[in-house]
Order: sequence, then C-alpha cells, then structure tokens
Amino acid sequence: GLIRPLRIVQLSDSHYSRLDMPASRLRRIVAQMNALKPDLIVLTGDYVSGDPAEWQIEGVKKAVTPFADLRAPLGVFAVLGNHDEPTLTRYAFAGTGINLLIDKSVDIGPVRIIGIDDIMRGNAPVRAVRRLAGAAPAGKPMIMLSHEPDFYRYLPPRGLLHLAGHTHGGQIKLPLIGPPMLSDFNLAHTRGLFREAGNILIVNSGAGTSVLPIRIGVPPEIDLITLVPAPRNAAPSGPASRSP
Repeated sequence: GLIRPLRIVQLSDSHYSRLDMPASRLRRIVAQMNALKPDLIVLTGDYVSGDPAEWQIEGVKKAVTPFADLRAPLGVFAVLGNHDEPTLTRYAFAGTGINLLIDKSVDIGPVRIIGIDDIMRGNAPVRAVRRLAGAAPAGKPMIMLSHEPDFYRYLPPRGLLHLAGHTHGGQIKLPLIGPPMLSDFNLAHTRGLFREAGNILIVNSGAGTSVLPIRIGVPPEIDLITLVPAPRNAAPSGPASRSP
C-alpha cells in the first residue's frame, strides 16, 4: 500500500539514570536520531529504570524531556513500558509534542499506527491488539508499537509490521548463560527481524540497561527501518529492511 519509501527510526529502553543514561547522553542520542532524517520516529517504552513506584514526577520529566527535540515530518509516537508508571509518564509527555498511544490507533497518511499498552501494567492489552489490528482498514499499511514482543502472537496474518523492545537483546551475553527473566517467546525473539505468521516483527535491543548498568556482547542500538512499496502483483506483506 505504500506509494514511496518510508524511513522509520526506532529507539527503545532508554532507561534514564544518573549512572549510565544521564540527560546529556539522551540528548546525544536524540541528535543521532534526528541526523538519520526519518519520516517517522517511534519510542517503544521503558524511559526510566528500577521500580516505577520509587520515581517522582521530576525524575520522569528528566527522562522524557530530551525527546521533545525529536523531529520527523510524520510525527513522533511512543508507548509505555513495564518500568513506566502510567500516570506520571502521561504527565511527563504532555507538552513534548510526542504522541503517546495507549491502546489507540491513528492514521498518519501513508500508514496507520497502532500503540498498545504495556502487557504487565495495562488494562487487557491483548484484547486491544485483536480489536485494533482486526478493525484497521484493509489495504492500509499498519505499524504496531508495543514494549514487549509477546503481542506478536495475537496479530491477524495481514502483513503488519510490529516494532517492540523490552529484551535489551539479552543485555549480557556470556558463554552458557542465557538472557535472564524473559518469556519463552521473548527468548526466541531477543533481537532482530522476524518474518512469521504473515507479519514482520523487529525487536530493538535498546539503548539503556536494567538491573546492572553494563552491557556485554549486546551493544546499544538505534534502528533505522526502511519500508518500500511492494512490487506490483506481490503479496501484501510489505518488505522491510533493518540497519542495526
């Protein structure tokens, strides 16, 4: 359904902290994202670190405010992660110009964006996936944003692109030691591009850290995703390319 190529920049799991993700580093990341000159920017959750109940609004604002400088002609869209306290995060995003989508969809011209609430803190987000993805107009390219990749299992097979994070790509990869605390689905979809069940999933390994402020064998990343018009007479599955 695309008429021309569409450039998307995705960032996930920034996990603001004074130790390894201060505001100064976030501002450098924002500058890198803008320099890629995307048509669309998406943020897939976890803007703070640690227990969300321990955060105050001042800290959450510091975690979110640098993203107000993101620039893309089609807009900047975000979803919540499992470390994001919903009320404080909504308040912090207010006035930034970033569209926070919580179980909502929006038509932005060339594509339709679906944003899903966090699977751990949201209100029946699996039902929202089925409702929003199933009700979207046929023939319209669709991009679904969620923090966790798990939602991919509930999508109808209609050539939808799902962008997620959460896994940190494993964060620490050592011989004989696998990524901790991930579901079976996420262990099988820790990082990269997957074409399964008629859809496409891209899992971003994130920029920040959780629990331990280190990464071993899994560098932080910004994803640049280019969608191109399908060849004539091709199946409507929308090819995608990924640049780590």
